[in-house]
Amino acid sequence: MIAVFSGTGDYPKEIIYSLKKNNKKFIILNISEKKIKNSFKIQLGQFGKILNLLKEHKVKEVIFAGYVRRPALSKMKLDMKAISYLPHLIKAFKKGDGNILNLAKDILKQNNIKVIESHKYSQHLLLKKTATFKKPNKSDLIDAKKGKKILDNLSKFDNAQGIVIDEGYIVAIEAAEGTDNMLRRVIKLNANKKKKTGVLVKFPKKKQNLKYDLPTIGLKTVKLCIESKLCGIFLKKNQNIFLNQDKSIKLSNKNGFFISTI
Repeated sequence: MIAVFSGTGDYPKEIIYSLKKNNKKFIILNISEKKIKNSFKIQLGQFGKILNLLKEHKVKEVIFAGYVRRPALSKMKLDMKAISYLPHLIKAFKKGDGNILNLAKDILKQNNIKVIESHKYSQHLLLKKTATFKKPNKSDLIDAKKGKKILDNLSKFDNAQGIVIDEGYIVAIEAAEGTDNMLRRVIKLNANKKKKTGVLVKFPKKKQNLKYDLPTIGLKTVKLCIESKLCGIFLKKNQNIFLNQDKSIKLSNKNGFFISTI
């Protein structure tokens, strides 16, 4: 049995669709703020309830997927099981989302439950090569390499998965607001821009656990990039989740926009 810890967005839906297609038995633990059909609604601080649900349904594998807004530790309603892990929780919260997920993985491992790659049953969501008619040119590739270098250097701060580079200049770096909100800033900055130049580089952080925390793009990201008057998007080969692929590629082809990997 597989348990899907579902946040918001299209990614959990894609995983559930893939599990059904592969005839896998699963349960859904809803950790989002929205209603999800046929799911168990849980709070992040309910360690005891979560472990009991997993044991009751004989879960052996767990998948984390979707966006979850991290609450302040002081506002979390911790049950007795969570309180027993409080020193570890405090330490993890200080170090960022990646460390919180690592703590969750360790707790599950202690209970003989394995966290598996979120894309294990949905390999089709990974991009291996250029997906569009248009391909990146030499200038685009130079921008991509610069963006990658900057993101790699920022990784030690457990920050930034996305950056916009335009003909060698840094236009925007993703902060806590996420990629799409960063692109909304770029739209304003490029409001008077006459031609399409520049790229979005979206990469995993260097020490990011690729089992459950792959960067994701989808149709909304593509739309915002086009509106930002950029030329294309670079993802890391086989290490980014690409949702809404058919619609995204169709829109890109229509607008002379590329989606590629390096």
